[in-house]
Formats: sequence, structure tokens, C-alpha cells
Amino acid sequence: MTAIPHKLHEAFEKIRLGKVEEGTRMFDRVEGCDAIKSVALAELSYFRHDWKNGMSFVRDYLESEEDWETIRYIINYYNKSLLTLFVLCTCHLDSWKESRDYLQQLKKQDNDYGLYDQAISLISDPENTKRRLLESRPELKEERKIDLENLELMAKGVIPEHSSRRRKTPWRQRQPRSFDDVIRIAYSKASTEDHIAIYERLIDRLEKDKSHHEAAKSYIAAGKMSGAKEAIRQYMRCWKFEEPFQVAPIVLFTDHELWAVMSDRRFTESLLTIPHHRES
Repeated sequence: MTAIPHKLHEAFEKIRLGKVEEGTRMFDRVEGCDAIKSVALAELSYFRHDWKNGMSFVRDYLESEEDWETIRYIINYYNKSLLTLFVLCTCHLDSWKESRDYLQQLKKQDNDYGLYDQAISLISDPENTKRRLLESRPELKEERKIDLENLELMAKGVIPEHSSRRRKTPWRQRQPRSFDDVIRIAYSKASTEDHIAIYERLIDRLEKDKSHHEAAKSYIAAGKMSGAKEAIRQYMRCWKFEEPFQVAPIVLFTDHELWAVMSDRRFTESLLTIPHHRES
């Protein structure tokens, strides 16, 4: 696999530390790797709601023949997300025919014939796609299997992963190993109200970005947008990148149930200033 130059690694890290302008200026000092730079610039464009440049950078990436070994390494991991965002850009630019023609042409040139089908299908149905991407909202969950009292008992009984007591406890009786586990159970089995309540009590003890991601969706379902935004800020602080070229979590845009708050450009731009640089 083609190595990403050390200077480019440094640039990505600067951006993840909230020093976006300084990091992107460093791109000019690195020759080549244009496709990988395009991925990072596309991510930044989404957070700025710069849909035109976001689409342009995705096209640069999809069409690039540079650093092909590196691109092949990340292609299966990343292309589906980038194509989802390509469709989101299409919604905002109202460029349905142009986007469909472009993807159909790209499909003919690519050996992975199924890669573009979902995106083409979405672009072929503008009205329903707009509703799906821009009007989706999380479900408000009411009476569920676990109530707040039981969640609080779970939190009190958290047994750390390294505890010797863990090995002595039958698996059916095991308490959650972390407060993030309690929050995960609350999201899947408790009402939205109880999930928010236990989240607010444990927020300072949570380590996983997913805990905050799911909390943001519960806040949106409950109509509490300020709470959702704060949960997303917490998500940014916990986010772990999985590949060195990732500079911001675009899952916040590919999860359409978050659009109620991610549609606020001033808010999403402000997220880029929050250091978010934890490596998996």
C-alpha cells in the first residue's frame, strides 16, 4: 500500500485538533496524494454546508487515478458514505439529472457494479429522497422494557472490565461493564425520557462517541434541540477516527435522523473547532 507522507499525517492531526486552516495550508507542502486530500476537504465542506465543493471533492476522489493502491485500501470502507453524501449534496444543489448521469457513467467504468446502484436509485426519486434525507426524525419511544429505576441500579452495579469480580459472576447475571453499556441498554430498551434522564446523570462518565450520538437522537425525538447539540459536541470530543485521512465524523451527516440539528450551518461549523483526535 502506498504510504501517506508524514507531513500529511501532521496536517490531518492539526485539523482534528481544531486547527483547520493551519492543517489545510499544510496540504500545499505535500506533493501528490490528491485523492486522499480530497476526502478530507470533502468532510470539511459538509460541516461548512458547502455542498458545491463537497460534491466536487467527492468527484475528484472517485475519478482519481493517483495513489491507486492507497485508494483501493480505503475504497470499500469509505465509498458508501461518500456516495450517501453525494446524494445529500444533490438534494441541496437540486442537480438530479446531472448527478444521475454522472454516477451511471462512473458505474460503467468501475468493476464494482453494485457500488453505485443505491445512490442512483435515490437520485432517481427526488421527492422521496428529499423527505428521507431532510425530514427524517428519530422515533419517540414511550413505555419500554426497562425503567429509570432499573437503569440507576445498573449504573450503581457497574463492574469494570478488569475487576476480578467479573470472572466470578455467571454470565447471565453480569452487570454492565461500563457506564456506556448502561446508556446502550437505555437507548435500546428504555423510553426516550428515561434514556435522556440516565444519560444526563452519567454524561461525565461516558467514553464512547456512540453514547452521545444516540443521546442526540433521543433529544431530537423529544424536541430538545439544545440538548441534542450539546450531545453532538460531546460526541466530537470522544470521536475516534479509524483511518488517518479522516478529519471529521461524517456519520453525523450520513445519519439522517440528526439532520434536525445538523441543518444548522453555524452549529456544524463550530464543531470543527472542537478537538476531536482520538485514534481507535
